[in-house]
Amino acid sequence: MDQRWLGLERRSIPYAVVPLVVLALWAWVLPWVNDQVAWDDPIKPGEAIEVAEGVSMTAGPGWGVVSGLRTTDEVRSPDSALQQSILVKNGVVFSILQGPFTGTPAELLEQAEVINAANSDDGYDIKGEVTPEATASGLRGVTQNFNTAHSVGALTAFVIDDTGIEIQVVGPQTQMTATAPEVADMIDSIATDTEETP
Repeated sequence: MDQRWLGLERRSIPYAVVPLVVLALWAWVLPWVNDQVAWDDPIKPGEAIEVAEGVSMTAGPGWGVVSGLRTTDEVRSPDSALQQSILVKNGVVFSILQGPFTGTPAELLEQAEVINAANSDDGYDIKGEVTPEATASGLRGVTQNFNTAHSVGALTAFVIDDTGIEIQVVGPQTQMTATAPEVADMIDSIATDTEETP
C-alpha cells in the first residue's frame, strides 16, 4: 500500500507540521500579541536594578524597565543579574551590559567604542576627551561622549572584581539634556552590595 501523499511519506507529515506551526507562532502570533499588550513597567521611588552579581544601581523613578531585574525580584537562576539591562524614558535609552573582563575601565571603554563604531549605521563620532568617573561609593571608571547623525550619547565603563560594566546612554539632544541629572544620579548610585552609599 502506498504510504505517500503529495510525494511525502505519510508517517513523516506530523513531524514536518511541528516546525511550520512553530514558525507561524513566532512569525505571526507572537508579534500580534505583542502589539496588543503595551508594556508598562515603570521604576518606583527607591527601586534598584541589579547591574551585575553583587552590584546594584538606584534607578530614577518613572524610567521604564525594558529588560533587567530589580534587587527585590525573586529569581530561580543562580545569577541575580541579566547580561543586559535596559531602561527608557522620553526617548532616552539607558543600557547596561555586563560580563567577565579582566582589563582596565579604559580598555573596556576602548573595546566598546570599536564595537559601536563597527556596528553603527548612523555614524559614530567620539567627542571630547575620556574623563574619569567616580560613584558616590568610590567605584572608579571612565566616560566618553559620542554623537551619531540623529542622537548624542555617552559611554561609561567600570571594572569591578573582574566584571566589566558598560553603560551606554543615548537619545535626542533635547531629551538627553532634560534627563542628564537623573542619568548622573543613577550612575553615581552604582555600588557593590558590601558598600554603603554616603
